[in-house]
Amino acid sequence: MLDFYYKFHNKNFLKKSRELSNELKLILTINKVKPSSSSEILIDCRYEKILGQDLFSELNDLYYSIKLLSDTDPFLLKYFDSVKVEPYSDYQFADFFCGAGGLSEGIIQAGFDPVFVNDHNISSLETHYFNHNLSIRNFYGVDIEVLEKEIDSIKHLFKNIKLVAGGPPCQGFSMANRQPLCDDPRNSLYKFFLNMISYIKPDWFIMENVRGMRNKESEIEKDIRIIAGSEYNFLPLVLNAKDFGVPQNRERYFLIGNRIGISMLEMKMKFDYVSKCNKQYVLSDSLFGLPNISTNRSSRSSSIDDENHGFRIRKFTPALNDYISEINQQREIHYLLNHKSRFNNENDLEIYKRLKQGEDSTAESIQDILKYKNRKDIFKDKYKKLNENDVCKTITSHMKYDCHMYIHPTQVRGLSPREAARIQSFPDDYYFRGNLNDWYYQIGNAVPVKLAKIIASTIKSFYA
Repeated sequence: MLDFYYKFHNKNFLKKSRELSNELKLILTINKVKPSSSSEILIDCRYEKILGQDLFSELNDLYYSIKLLSDTDPFLLKYFDSVKVEPYSDYQFADFFCGAGGLSEGIIQAGFDPVFVNDHNISSLETHYFNHNLSIRNFYGVDIEVLEKEIDSIKHLFKNIKLVAGGPPCQGFSMANRQPLCDDPRNSLYKFFLNMISYIKPDWFIMENVRGMRNKESEIEKDIRIIAGSEYNFLPLVLNAKDFGVPQNRERYFLIGNRIGISMLEMKMKFDYVSKCNKQYVLSDSLFGLPNISTNRSSRSSSIDDENHGFRIRKFTPALNDYISEINQQREIHYLLNHKSRFNNENDLEIYKRLKQGEDSTAESIQDILKYKNRKDIFKDKYKKLNENDVCKTITSHMKYDCHMYIHPTQVRGLSPREAARIQSFPDDYYFRGNLNDWYYQIGNAVPVKLAKIIASTIKSFYA
């Protein structure tokens, strides 16, 4: 992790290194292991001058102790920069606007290897780096204006890429906006993504966006032909994650293109087939086996880990059902990560308590404590108690502000980040970095891992 902090937190490198030291001490504590001293140097010597002898030695001893544990606990290898390498696979991909890595994780599970990863949100990028074995040299946390200027210096990374993936934000997109997408300066990220397809010329690309982009489909295809050339065949899809074994009602637009001669009809037939081959799951499947926690009644206690309010990280072996086994890829996992509750005031908690599963702000049981003067002013999605026997509503980054629309079906609180991550089909050992609000933001912006895996697996099947 020191390599990441040095590259992306250079001015705060010392602070981040001290935080890392505390985190490693916590890992040893929950494993009931005391730090061991070692003369073996496990961290880069170039950091000694910056860290000072005492902190450098402390971190080195901590890493040595973690290394001893990692022989039987592979999760701990995620802390080591030395295990992160550049790929040599025949199936490489680039992920632009990668976020915390939901799309990447699914593509990796399908058998591709990342070679280039970019996002301007550094806490999201840290989550991606921590959870994948890719060298720090392949991570870029710069704005697109900077990246475009440096593109020739990194073109060596693109020479073996089979797939380019990304979800470029289109801030200027609106059904009422008649201005072409490429001409609207607010859509510079969209244009950049098309430029990258043109520059890299991958066999395949996946572009993900909001469902409404389907209405701009012909314009997008025209833009790609103008910018990237006429050699790509396209398959536009509006996919709902619930149809692919994800317990969530989440519709998104995907444009899948290839320049290796696969027709739209061939692509569509395969995607139609795989959409019918997935077991369906509901919310209770994703919540299965997680320990009960209660809400934080003090805004100052959100950083405290305890049995009542949850943990950033603790030892825990989850109970399994078909869904949990599937998202964990049949692996045994021995940690509980990012399972914490957030602060709520007494008024919110009373609303959470009164609502029945499936009810929202229009429920009669809470009208006396809502702050609306007139019933017509009620915003029905202000509060929503989820139904455990149905799929979850769309997980969004709004959860970083509050979880009123994601009230736990059987506990008086909002969903925890780990519960939201399971609904997004992230494995239980996918560790979100940053603070509580960062976790919700990263999870809400992600592509469901399982859906990404199915899309990428279908693409890879054309090479068989």
